[in-house]
Amino acid sequence: MTAISEPAPAERRPRFGRQHLKWAGIWLLALLLALMSAAPIVFIMLTSFKTFIQTQLLPPPWPDLTNLDNYTTLFAGEGEARGPLVRSLIVATATMLITLTAAIPAAYSLARYRIARKKDIQFWIISTRMMPLIAAIVPLSSMLLALHLNNTVQGLIIVYVGINLSFAVWLLTIFFQSVPQQVEEAAQLDGHSRLGTMFKVTIPIARPSIIVVAIFTWIFAWNEFLAALVLTTGESQTLPVFLSRYASQTLTAYEQMAAVATVQIIPALIITFAAQRYIVRGLSMGALSAD
Repeated sequence: MTAISEPAPAERRPRFGRQHLKWAGIWLLALLLALMSAAPIVFIMLTSFKTFIQTQLLPPPWPDLTNLDNYTTLFAGEGEARGPLVRSLIVATATMLITLTAAIPAAYSLARYRIARKKDIQFWIISTRMMPLIAAIVPLSSMLLALHLNNTVQGLIIVYVGINLSFAVWLLTIFFQSVPQQVEEAAQLDGHSRLGTMFKVTIPIARPSIIVVAIFTWIFAWNEFLAALVLTTGESQTLPVFLSRYASQTLTAYEQMAAVATVQIIPALIITFAAQRYIVRGLSMGALSAD
């Protein structure tokens, strides 16, 4: 009888090949970059739980995370930091809302209407962003003084809207251009006007991108320091300027500065993580348009 030969075993592929090594390197690099980015934030948060003496020691000791004296000093009693915190929230939110209200129709017009020398207009809009703020701070101060809005929250909001409007219009124009015109034409065939099409079709489709612009605008107004330092004093100052009070020529209260910085970081972190999926979708929408 003829012996039945067993089939040759299939060749086993190596469990860890070049492709796996490549992805392992990418993940390792991403982890390293994430740690480098998060390290300063973690260091500031840990410092906010230390005493003044602990901030002067080397190597720096691990803080007592139950020590809330620095935060109690900020918000207890008269609540010295409450005013700047509330003003920062008002300025950032108002700047975001006013900027979007003006930027959305302007960007939609540039994206959909035939306008003479449209490219030149778009370049002029974004070119206003190229000028450093320090070069415009004196004219802005004179303008607010003439309008009797110097050292006011309203004047600071006007300045922030002017700074952010060009960026918002430029970015939203790119996002609106990525919305297929066939969808808008179908809506117009159903009887919608151009304005109704913008509100009922284009804006809902581009909502992730609009949220991205809103977050960028809010964070800029929330963190801005130079204009707030020059244009406001005393009871009109925002949280970033309030933080600088703890640094003087004779003493720097690092633990108090870290506590204020932590209070300033937390809202931006919450908003960014809460809207993370919109940020990814919105930026991807703009990338497709750019391609």
